[in-house]
Amino acid sequence: MAILLIAKADPLMPAYNPIKFIYASTNSGNPGFKFVFDIYESGTANKIAEYRVLPQYVSGYGEIDLSKLLQAKVSYDLELANTTVYDATNSHYKYDVAIGEEYLTIVQYFANLTNNGGNVQINVANSFVVGDQINIAQVGGGVANPNLEGLQTVIGVGPGYLVVNSPWSLVTNATVNGDITYADGRRTINRALRQDKNNYVFNGAIRWVEWPAYDYQDYLLNNVTDKLLTTLPTDGYHATLAQDLWMDAVNNSPAGSHRMVFENNLGDILDKDVAATDHVVGISVGPNNHGATNVVAGSAPLIKPGTEWYDFYYEHLGTQTSQKYRIYLDRRVRDIEYHILFLDRMGSWGSFAFTGRYYEKGNVTREQFNRDVQGYISSQYWSYNTQDKGYVNSYISTDTTIDLNTNWMTEEMAQYFSELISSPETYIKKAIYDDEDCEQPQSTEYISCNILTSSYELFKKRNKNLIRQSITIKYANNDLVNG
Repeated sequence: MAILLIAKADPLMPAYNPIKFIYASTNSGNPGFKFVFDIYESGTANKIAEYRVLPQYVSGYGEIDLSKLLQAKVSYDLELANTTVYDATNSHYKYDVAIGEEYLTIVQYFANLTNNGGNVQINVANSFVVGDQINIAQVGGGVANPNLEGLQTVIGVGPGYLVVNSPWSLVTNATVNGDITYADGRRTINRALRQDKNNYVFNGAIRWVEWPAYDYQDYLLNNVTDKLLTTLPTDGYHATLAQDLWMDAVNNSPAGSHRMVFENNLGDILDKDVAATDHVVGISVGPNNHGATNVVAGSAPLIKPGTEWYDFYYEHLGTQTSQKYRIYLDRRVRDIEYHILFLDRMGSWGSFAFTGRYYEKGNVTREQFNRDVQGYISSQYWSYNTQDKGYVNSYISTDTTIDLNTNWMTEEMAQYFSELISSPETYIKKAIYDDEDCEQPQSTEYISCNILTSSYELFKKRNKNLIRQSITIKYANNDLVNG
């Protein structure tokens, strides 16, 4: 018996795309054959799923897609106060796949039948015991020995033979061969004939048209063309000084120093340690939350009055191992700006600033019921007070929606903006400034929200010279009213 690999998922896969494993078996033609897939938390005996898969018609291959299973094993990591690095434990999962097979337990006999005390003795090595119910299928369908065909009971066993409750006197041809199976369809199961270990998924979903070009090695951070786990544009992205960004990265080479390097247009080079140890780590890189850094060249801080942009990239053992991502600083003055933090399609946290006009509106929800007015009796006459209530409010809550508008943005930002609208996890932050330089907001706070906007247009420069976007959001929790 052998399990042969036909195709399998890459060692690093986005959990929301197909994650297929396909195998062949030398036993796939056996009656009742199925592939047995056992899925484990990697490196443990913790089985998270077991599947039995019929072989495909014609090819006989066993194929399974684990994406639905593994999507339930990943979520996201959000540390709003973090300005350094953290293990993105929830953003990825490591698993092992063990492939086996099962088929009907069959004992084939080829030796002549013999007489044993007036009953039929079948001469073959077996593991049956007295009382077992079995089925016998003879070559030729039992024409020669019809009483031996079908359901029988084992009434005797010995070394290399078994005896069934079929009279020897009814056997007309002792040379007919046959197959014996358990009447209850008992199966032979061989697990883990092949194992494919140390597979990873991360909380990502690549667009349908881009999926065929996916190469997991592009995210292992081995050279200057590799990528962080984000769809943030490498150029053309503008951010205000109060915006936060957290980027996920694959910590593929645990040995040696790992650093995130920052370079600005003034020639300053600064870095910070990536000291997290998990396979996927989150790193704060935004204008507002890039955190404390070490000076490599030039001087600190990273953002000075003359800073127009800065790049960030990953470095391992002193060598650049990722693309550079450029952040242009938007210093336009405003008193209040809103930011939406969102989970992008590769599991990192991007953000957009809404510095245009905004409109905050409230909506009141009431639950009412009509009750009888009891009134009162005075001098044998029934009456009531005008203050008595018929309709009564039993539950009142208010919810808040906000219409937000961006400032002018680039085409690259417009593409990234579409991910904000479709993101399942969003948070709004209001930044209020009280200084003329807008260097530091007076107060900020993230509040969970939902995007109500359900349609968008992917603006292109060839169609629209000035690109601006608008969305409507709603706080994720209502405010209750006392009563």
